[in-house]
Amino acid sequence: MAGPTIADLPEAARRPVQWRRLLAALTALQKGDPAQAVDGAYTVQDAIGGASDERMLVRLLETPEGRTLAKERSSLPAVLGDRAALRRLPEGSFGRVYASFCDRNGIDAHALVDASHRMSRDYESLDPVRQWWSDRLTVIHDLSHVLAGYDTSVAGEAALMCFFLAQRVNDRAVPIFVPMAIASGQIDWRIARQAIRRGARADWVSLQPFESLLGEPLAWVRERLRIEAPQRAHPRPSKSDLLMLEEHAV
Repeated sequence: MAGPTIADLPEAARRPVQWRRLLAALTALQKGDPAQAVDGAYTVQDAIGGASDERMLVRLLETPEGRTLAKERSSLPAVLGDRAALRRLPEGSFGRVYASFCDRNGIDAHALVDASHRMSRDYESLDPVRQWWSDRLTVIHDLSHVLAGYDTSVAGEAALMCFFLAQRVNDRAVPIFVPMAIASGQIDWRIARQAIRRGARADWVSLQPFESLLGEPLAWVRERLRIEAPQRAHPRPSKSDLLMLEEHAV
């Protein structure tokens, strides 16, 4: 048995934009309270709604490898949450660089999944496959930061969203956040265009079997996924940006 197809799952629920919730969350985020940043970001993402996650799941389940992933439903958040195991991986490996990235930025995979559950309109109503997929996408975001080489600044987040534009991730969020970041001068439009091109040339990042890639050299993983060398998301590199570039040079 190869695993489920999309036809085997319950019909996906519609996810319209929740405008009042979205505007309230954006207003709160503009206040810049670090304690509210994670919940605020997930509230915005959930309020925007849309079918990006569903489209990617359909694409995943069109492949034998994807159906196998969905059948096994291994917990990527649990794997990434074991920071001690990741630190024991070889120097320069994807998983070890990810662990350093999380240490530097105060990121915890379990905490991110918990936050996404708190802010989700769908939590506890999704079927098991879609909930597994939602949790997996939550933690893939920071793996993608490591792969693409963008830091967690506003510019880095905007660049990553541009990278994902061609891969149909967060279709509704990109038209909101990227123009805001460009208009405010936090990312140059040339960097945004470059990020879009990098994403278009790369394999679909969200569909990868990351559990089997964490022990591999980061450079090898990037080459396998056709992700070009890391680029700065800033006109002038910040200290954190330089750190990302140094780690990705391995």
